[in-house]
Amino acid sequence: MVSVMYCGVAAHATTPDEEKRLGHCPEGAYSGAASGAKTFTQDSYVWFVSREFAKRFCMPEQFIDDSLKGALAVAVRLKPNEEITCGLLMGRSDLCPASNRLLLDIYVDNRKANIPKADPSVEFYSGRIWNSERYTGINGTRAKRRDKNAITELPGERRPFHPFSSSAVDQRNATQFLYLGVRNGWATQSGSFIEDYYRANWAEGIDLITLDGYLFGYRGLSNPELQVQTDGRRYRDSEYDQSNPIQRWAIGVIQGKDYFRDQEKPGIPYPQGYTHTIELPHKVALMIYAYDHKEGEQFFGAIHQSMQPKAPAVSVSK
Repeated sequence: MVSVMYCGVAAHATTPDEEKRLGHCPEGAYSGAASGAKTFTQDSYVWFVSREFAKRFCMPEQFIDDSLKGALAVAVRLKPNEEITCGLLMGRSDLCPASNRLLLDIYVDNRKANIPKADPSVEFYSGRIWNSERYTGINGTRAKRRDKNAITELPGERRPFHPFSSSAVDQRNATQFLYLGVRNGWATQSGSFIEDYYRANWAEGIDLITLDGYLFGYRGLSNPELQVQTDGRRYRDSEYDQSNPIQRWAIGVIQGKDYFRDQEKPGIPYPQGYTHTIELPHKVALMIYAYDHKEGEQFFGAIHQSMQPKAPAVSVSK
């Protein structure tokens, strides 16, 4: 006989306090661990929400962070990568570095935020679907045909902000989500995100965008805890480095045509150079830095291991 236990699904098993709390949020209420909840769903996200969002969806007060600007809520998660590539370097088939994906769920007020879509017709994008088809090789063939405009994505397959395309026209119209170190009057780009999920009007007046930090994980970020941040890459020996340190961190939304146009300048003006900005709580910046550093250690550890001689095969005589 198999015994099965269900957690957090007994809708009738609520306390009077829980019933009272849920009654204040008819659109939907937080289902994770909350005051008065007798049953709950385990929550793998770290939340940073506005007071408006917390009130509307009965979120715990400890999730409220008034330093969040430009978004109603941000939920951060590390998710194990379901696809592991072996033989990262030098053909070493014994190297299979596992990695986590850094995902940020961004809830934005679509009546206030100006986040232009490269394809305004897209209302839903499902992101990567992890199933057995990934091992058939068809995805690579499909990507090549897509670049040649030989196929068109079905609903749910087309990215709304940064379409799958290598054409210069599409890249100029594409919307980019840049991770920024905000200085006085301008910002340093420290990385970027790509959309992994999108739902227009997730709730009335709210769009949900999941951003994937696919370019992080190489120990390229500065520690947000340091008082003075310097950028030793593009603006080396610039007067901006020491006299104008990074003060906070944000996500800047910008279209390709504006991004490429302003690359000749010593930094894109902030915030006026972006169509929309999301000021991130300091703890989010710390989480991004921790992810980048830890994954980078793993990556460079794999490089070091790949350069070591392989252990000789041991033969066993019978």
